[in-house]
Amino acid sequence: MFSIFAHAKTLEFEEIYCEIKINKKKQALFSLYVADTYEKRKYGLMNRDYIKSNSGMLFMWKDLEKRIFWMKNTYFDLDLFFLGKEGQVLEIFKNAKAFDENQIFSKQKVMFVLELKAGVHQIKIGDKLNCAYLNL
Repeated sequence: MFSIFAHAKTLEFEEIYCEIKINKKKQALFSLYVADTYEKRKYGLMNRDYIKSNSGMLFMWKDLEKRIFWMKNTYFDLDLFFLGKEGQVLEIFKNAKAFDENQIFSKQKVMFVLELKAGVHQIKIGDKLNCAYLNL
């Protein structure tokens, strides 16, 4: 559990563990903070000064929609993985730059977005997130 104080209230991010099946064989284990409410998704990884190579944030919605992100107040570069409802990687935005306020759009409707430290993982389109927390 990770807690932050934001806008006069405490946001608690639950920590979960998920695997990503890379190239249909290799499994990589990640520690992910869950952003499953509007407030948590809005805050995301802002104002954190460090992220481990095997950790990140999983943004979740209950519906499939095109998603918009930015890097405001984010202190490190990230790779963004846009995932379908079964956890499959549909799109990738590599090397989103720290503090960049330009918007990053998904081209497809997605249910999840995974943010990981930029340039570390060889995740590709079609790879799949396996996560008991999400029944994936």
